[in-house]
Parts: sequence; structure tokens; C-alpha cells
Amino acid sequence: MEQELTLFDKLYCCYYQAVRQILEEAACSPVSKKRMEEICEATAFKESALSILPRLTGQDGPWSCLLHKTKDGLFFSALGDKTLKAPLSRLQKAWISSVCQDPRFLLFFTEEERDLIKAGIPALYQEEDFYYYDRFRNGDPYSSTMYREHFRTILAGLSEKRLLKLSYKGKNQLLTDLKVLPVRLQYSSKDDKFRLLCMRPRNGRSSLPYTLNVGKILSCRLADPPRPVKENVSKPKPSSEPPSSEPPSSELPSLSVFSQKAEEPAVIEIDGRRNSLERCMLKFADYEKHTVYDEEKGVYNKEDGSLNLNPNSLEVRECYVEPNFQNVKAYDSFQFVRQGYFCVDAKDSTPDALVFNRIVSLKSSFRLPKK
Repeated sequence: MEQELTLFDKLYCCYYQAVRQILEEAACSPVSKKRMEEICEATAFKESALSILPRLTGQDGPWSCLLHKTKDGLFFSALGDKTLKAPLSRLQKAWISSVCQDPRFLLFFTEEERDLIKAGIPALYQEEDFYYYDRFRNGDPYSSTMYREHFRTILAGLSEKRLLKLSYKGKNQLLTDLKVLPVRLQYSSKDDKFRLLCMRPRNGRSSLPYTLNVGKILSCRLADPPRPVKENVSKPKPSSEPPSSEPPSSELPSLSVFSQKAEEPAVIEIDGRRNSLERCMLKFADYEKHTVYDEEKGVYNKEDGSLNLNPNSLEVRECYVEPNFQNVKAYDSFQFVRQGYFCVDAKDSTPDALVFNRIVSLKSSFRLPKK
């Protein structure tokens, strides 16, 4: 009988995770009590072993049936090599049901598999609940049967490292027959299109990588697998010619260009506006990255909690103003020639020492004369 679980069910607590990891490790090799304590400390809390171990290893412990004790005082799992998996909660199932509504879902699954995964579970959200501001509306035809077949053929070529024979509609509606080696698929969230990064073999060598729009592929099929090379076990005949230093040509091009990493990492500075940090982390979720908070440009100082401002944000200048400025009040605004718009500071300004804060910089209309 299937059990419905809420998000914060007891099966998801740290005690369950600690016991699960102990049983999985004990299924591979016997573990000691000391090792169990280390797992409890790493997975749950430092004192969790005081509650978990007596239940697991005690003679009358309620969980003692999960472990068997050896003569050496070690313990191995009574479940064998079975992996413990927590059942999905109702919220998780609703999220999966929502994902199944994405038209790109059928690029990886059949309609029968999708219906089996959904299993009549109401969706957590609908596609109509979202509006994409930064996306073009002429995305790939994901509902097209031909597009799905091409996409799955490309996936098979990637998995089996097989060449693909394509008919492609390029620039100026020019039709081209290609034989390429697929390397990876790329998805553009802005264009809502998939692109195939591939290489084209030429005389045993490979060209530079280039990109094809999956939506412009008219036909796609797997090429015949490369024929195996028969090894000659007989002794080679003596030859007066020196051996060739050239490696034997292969039908498949080399992919060494894709295994190269950049010598210097890309550095991106984010100011936090318009949820830029969250959006950037989402875009680069699949990449190895290291995030550093810039204290100098941050919001607060660690020492006293004061605002950490730009060191050049405060400029003290001595200037002269007209006599009617004696009656200014806090937040009164003025335009200073060639400087910008300023307002009277509400905290530090006094009648004897006026303080103005610039609120808008003024762009100068001065331009150098053209020669």
C-alpha cells in the first residue's frame, strides 16, 4: 500500500538519514560502532549517536533487526545490498506532475511514460502561471513528431558515440547533407531553442566545432557503426622504409578540443539588482564555480554593523551659497551649476554648517568641437 507523505515527514529527518547511511555502508562492508558515531555526527547531530546506536545495536533495540553482529563486534546490514529510498511526498509528486506538462518533457520520454509518471496526480502549477519577459516566442516546435524523433536520434548518437547523417536547412534556405559527430546539446532559455554542438570529420581529421539548430534539421539518422579493425597477429615483414610517425586515421574525429579547460576562469561581478544573483546562479548551475562576497562593496561592516559605503561616496568641499540659503529645511532640493541636484541633509545639516547630499548627477552638454 502506497503511503502519502507530507514534506516534513519524520522519514526525512536527520535520524532517518543517519540510519539510512549506516545501513548502506554496512551493506558494502561491516562497520564498527565508532564508524556509526562518525556517520551520526556528520549526518545528524553530535549527540544523535546516543539515541540512534542503542536502538540499532542494542539487543532489545527496536531497530536491532536491521543489523547483524559479527564475532569481531562489527555490524553488517540485514537488508543485504538494498538501497533505502524515501518515498516521494505529495508535494514532490505534484511538482513532478507539473514538470510533465512542459512540452520539452516529451523529448526525453514517451507519452505512455509521461502518463505513468503523472498517474492522475494534480499538478502543483500550470504553464500558464508563468510569463517569460526575456524569451523570444518563435521557439523550437517541441510538439512536432518529427522534431521529437530527430531529438531522440541525436540523444542516441551522443550516448553511443555514433556519427549522424543529417539533412540541414542552412542560410538562404540552402539544403545540405552532413555527416557529423554529436558532442553535446545546448539549450538557450532566451531563444527557447536547442542547438547541437558537433564536429564534421574530413579525411580522418576533424574540423573546428560548429553549431546546428535542431529545429532546422530536416532528416536525421544514425550512421553505420565504424567497422572494427582486424589486428594482424603475424610478424610484420622487414621493410627498408622507416616507420611512419603519423597515427592511424580514425573514422571518428578527435574530441580533445572539448576536453580543454580555459587557463583563467571567467569572473562575473553581480550588483544584486533585479534578482541578478539568483538568476546568475540558476544559469550557471551546471558549472563549477566559486562565489565570494565582496566586503568592500557589501552592505554592512562586520565590526560594527555600519553601512559599508563606497570610500569615494563622501566628498567634502568648501563652497559659497546665496544668503537665502539660511532658511532652507531638511530635504529641500536645489540644482548646483555643473554639479547636479542636491538636497539638504536631514541629520547632519545645521544653520551654521549646511550639508547637502547629491541625489542626481548632472550630465554636461559640453562637447568638443569637431575638427
